[in-house]
Amino acid sequence: MKFLQLPAFENINDLLSFTTGSGHRVMVRVEAYTCKSAGADKKLYKYLEQRYHEDAEEAQLSPEFSPLNGMISPFGPLSNSASRKTLFYLIATLNASFPDYDFSSLQADQFKRAPSCQYSINTINTTLMNLDCPVSLKKSEIWEVIDREIDLSDCEVYTYEPDSDSDPFADEGSIMSMYYFFFNKRLKRIVFFSCRCISDIRQTSEYPSEVEDDLFFELEEEGVQDDDDDEEPYSDKAPRSGRRVPK
Repeated sequence: MKFLQLPAFENINDLLSFTTGSGHRVMVRVEAYTCKSAGADKKLYKYLEQRYHEDAEEAQLSPEFSPLNGMISPFGPLSNSASRKTLFYLIATLNASFPDYDFSSLQADQFKRAPSCQYSINTINTTLMNLDCPVSLKKSEIWEVIDREIDLSDCEVYTYEPDSDSDPFADEGSIMSMYYFFFNKRLKRIVFFSCRCISDIRQTSEYPSEVEDDLFFELEEEGVQDDDDDEEPYSDKAPRSGRRVPK
């Protein structure tokens, strides 16, 4: 995946990173990537393909123990190479956005397809407004700027829903996080929207869980639900969840 340096997106990131009146720090990143595979991406794709075929073979021999058994892919049947390619693009985007982590062992069921692009936009807008975003999302034309780069009307939207072990923001003591992929197959481009909320109070509080509970109830009341070819190949012993890569 090739990162696209877009000054307009950097402005959006600055606008949507703020501190709320209750002491929570909200940070948003909007990034654009082309679906052009570099050396590491090619190794990742080979690894994911090998894993799928091994799982498919296991499903035939021992269906009760196969990870494919009962799995419903948000990308369509994993027997379809196009579905597996979409999974690859999302994992490669996460690896590019969080280079200190390895997401190669994520499974398809850790992603979900959004009902529609507009539904995703509304959810993001509502969440930011409930977090006291000081910027008028309409007047700032944030989505118009994003639309010019990705053509939102032609996008499929997916979300990544990690558990505490696979959330890259968990190490920062994040209270909430969300991850959206706006994928335009025609343009072969992905806009990755990530947001996290960290409490300054949490870092010093003797009762951090109470801070997290307070924010959860605040949101609930507002209606928000919660390139080198010589690189080492991916290990088939990598954990299922995203993990920090030792430096």
